[in-house]
Amino acid sequence: MMNFIAALTAILSTFLSSQAAGPVDERYNKETPYGNAAASPIKAPPKGYEPIFIQNVARHGSRSLTSSLAEQRARKVWDDAEKQNALTPTGETFAKDLETFQEAERAIGYGRMGAIGKLEWAGIGRRTADNYGDYLKQAAAAGDQIAYKVTAFQRTSQSADAMIVSLKRVVPDLKLAERIDDKSLLITRGATPAGYSAINEIITGKTVVDASKALLRELYTPAFVDSLDDPTRKALDIYKLYSTAPGMQGDTSVTFEKYVPLRLAKVLAYATDAQNFYSFGPGVVGEDNSYRASAPVLDDFFAELDKRVAGGSTAAVFRPAHGETTMPFAALIGLPGSEKQATKRDVYTYNNNPWRGRVTGGLGSNIEWVAYRNRAKDVLVTMRYNEQPVKFRKGCKSTEPYFYEVAELKRCLR
Repeated sequence: MMNFIAALTAILSTFLSSQAAGPVDERYNKETPYGNAAASPIKAPPKGYEPIFIQNVARHGSRSLTSSLAEQRARKVWDDAEKQNALTPTGETFAKDLETFQEAERAIGYGRMGAIGKLEWAGIGRRTADNYGDYLKQAAAAGDQIAYKVTAFQRTSQSADAMIVSLKRVVPDLKLAERIDDKSLLITRGATPAGYSAINEIITGKTVVDASKALLRELYTPAFVDSLDDPTRKALDIYKLYSTAPGMQGDTSVTFEKYVPLRLAKVLAYATDAQNFYSFGPGVVGEDNSYRASAPVLDDFFAELDKRVAGGSTAAVFRPAHGETTMPFAALIGLPGSEKQATKRDVYTYNNNPWRGRVTGGLGSNIEWVAYRNRAKDVLVTMRYNEQPVKFRKGCKSTEPYFYEVAELKRCLR
């Protein structure tokens, strides 16, 4: 088992080191694997304060495609090209690679986490135990419980399971509450007419259409590509395979990189990010439809914190969910990179906006609040974003650097 974990860790380390050169990180947008860092930093609380509560909301770990629909569409195009003798030398191997990839997906199940996804969440659990182990041991000794709120999709429960294994290695007596299926964590697309208009402008724009046709010409002859309707959708189907493959490297060696040159991957990553920006991210100036559906998640953060401060026995609440949960939640509370909306005149681009899907909705992405209390019963809250300390949005006044009173957070975030 340890050799297997070491091998997976090496795969992740090699992958992440290859992504270190700035803009190239965007090639996989929100399907970028989270990784498995050795450690993560926390801010030390003011003197006299001790932890009393941990909670987070996060995206599940790396997984297979959620369905085979994109694969079926891509295979049909390939079959048509084969019948018309319209395959390029590169394109000839696509069907075989697709079949091999699907074999791995069927082995773990569509929409379920693979080996890397489990390692990512095991890592989150390990670092949580490293940073807050003493507190969790005290909670276990006091009979306090740890709660998990998940969705009906198995990948969220798989994330919880992987995290729990790591926590229990450090705190074997950890008491787990009955797992809750929290429907508020399932958030649907919130794009407005202005948002859909911007998405359409981007998707049908020359840059994206030209990149889509260029990708398809990697597999098919120019004449065949010119005969296709909606080449952007057909290219995005292949791009979806390409962007999902890194998170499946613990289960298959297929990458689809030979079919998607980096220069084209970055354009299609942007097209995908733009759709999520308007549907789940900051969206359009003057509108909040893209993120307001996450308000119940924020309400639950405060409700669970209030219960703990009042003497409740739940020491931590973890919410493995989806990118469609973390993206709007990040925009709702104004996390770094999610503060800026797009105007109706200037659509979202990588040049005019810092929002990135790989940060706010990437595999394993997470938002953590930890509450601390002193002997006078004063409570302060600090936050980490993807396990890195961050300040709350501008307008929230801290009592100490990175530490905020609960009443102040309720005032500035709601």
